[in-house]
Formats: sequence, structure tokens, C-alpha cells
Amino acid sequence: MRRLIATAAAFVMVTALTTGAAQAKAADPVAALAAQLKSAHGVHFNSVSQIRPTLGFKSRSYGNLQFGRSRVTASDVISTSSYDGEIPKELTELFGDFSETASQTINVKGATYVSGGMVDYLDLPPGKTWLRVKGKGNQSGLGGTAINVLSPSELRNLLKSTTSKKAGGTVNGVATTLYTGKQRLNLSLPDFPLLWTLNWKLWIGTEDGLIRRITTHDVLQTWDKNGKEQKVILGSDTHLTNWGKKVWIDAPAEKYVAEIGETFSSFKPNVIGAINLGD
Repeated sequence: MRRLIATAAAFVMVTALTTGAAQAKAADPVAALAAQLKSAHGVHFNSVSQIRPTLGFKSRSYGNLQFGRSRVTASDVISTSSYDGEIPKELTELFGDFSETASQTINVKGATYVSGGMVDYLDLPPGKTWLRVKGKGNQSGLGGTAINVLSPSELRNLLKSTTSKKAGGTVNGVATTLYTGKQRLNLSLPDFPLLWTLNWKLWIGTEDGLIRRITTHDVLQTWDKNGKEQKVILGSDTHLTNWGKKVWIDAPAEKYVAEIGETFSSFKPNVIGAINLGD
């Protein structure tokens, strides 16, 4: 009996010590991110997104993000999209035929540069391969991911909506802690009810506090005049690698760039609606 008690006591002591050691090593994700925000350094990402009802549509984005002292300051992203079957007529009438050609999007110094993809539907001036739009695009730079986890203030606010925290297994060779959360926003307008529910998961390095994987599950809900629910689900899965790598992103050479004002009169006839010009 005494041996059993002694063994139990030893087990409790070892458990307490190892648990304390693990807790001591756990890093604060917000502080860890802030420490990475150094000029000319950055991170690589790879993201897959899809829409449900799927319509057979899926997109993939990957590229490099360049940090400044407090945020992402530039991004260079390659995006591709694919679909199976026939796109509904309602969508092609609004957006035109969907392009499966890869596009490249560069956000730098307050402007967005796009080449390929939907830009192929424009008749650019001779010798021009890039279209410039003033103003930055997706501030996070993370492809289809709806949340900006690369801003310390936004990451801090997001983590406040955490509903569970547990061991997340190994991601890209790193032991992680899995944070799960949920946010709900009412985006309704007069005569147009709209609810957005964001379900998110972050796999964060247990020892270094750096984000390794992000998944989002966005549910958009509205109702018609008869009270029938209509729902669209947007999903994304993003991996972050090479934290701290040296990254420097430049704008394309000016001789290859056309301003957006030079091209609007050259749209092909079937492109009459809003166009996503990239990340």
C-alpha cells in the first residue's frame, strides 16, 4: 500500500511539473505575431477556398506577404480557380464567363496590380500586361480567408471570441494548440435581412505562438419575402509557413502597367457586372 501511495504521489508530482513546464513554454499569439512584424521580413501562405452550394467552384491562392513594423505592407499572390459542370446562367450574365487562367496580384505602396485571370477579358494597350487599381485590396493578403489574423489588434479581438482551446496535433512539423471560435454579425439592410456567422479555427504553435493553419466557415443567411431561407457557405483552409523569411515585394515595371481608366472602354461585351480584380 505504501508503495502504491508513493507511486501515486510521484505521478502527481511529475504531472504537475511537466504541466507547469508546458504552460511556461506556451507563448502569447499576439505578442508572437508582433515580434514578427519587421520590415523586409514576412511569411508564405497557401490557401484553398470554396463556395457551397459548390457549383463545382474552388479557388487556390498562394504567395508571400511582406511585413512592416505593425502590419502586412505588401503581398504577391498567385490565384487560380476551377469549376466542374456548367456555371448557372444568372452568374455568367452578371460576371461574364469565369476564367480558369491563373492571376497574379501585387499589393504594394497603396496600389493593386493584377495580371492574368479576369484581366484577360480586357483589351489592354499594346505592351501592357498589368492593370493598376489605386487602393489596396484584401488587407490580410491571405487569399480567400475572411479574417485578418496578421494584425495584432484584430488577432487580439478575434481571440476574445474563442469558445474552446485544446491540443491541435502537429502541423507542418510543429506541435500546436487549436483555438476555436465563433462570431455573428447582423448585416441587414432595409428590406434585405442578412446574417453572417463566422466559425473559425486557428492552429497556433504551442511553444512559439505563431499561427500555422487557419480555417474559416462563413455562413451567409437571408430570407425572401415568403420567409424562405437562402444560405451560402464560404469555406477556406490556409497554411502559413516560413515565418521570418526575408521578403521584399516591388511593383511591376511601369512600362508594363496600364491604369484602370485606360481599359474600362475595352471590356468584352459579356462582362457587364462587378469583377473581382484579385486578392
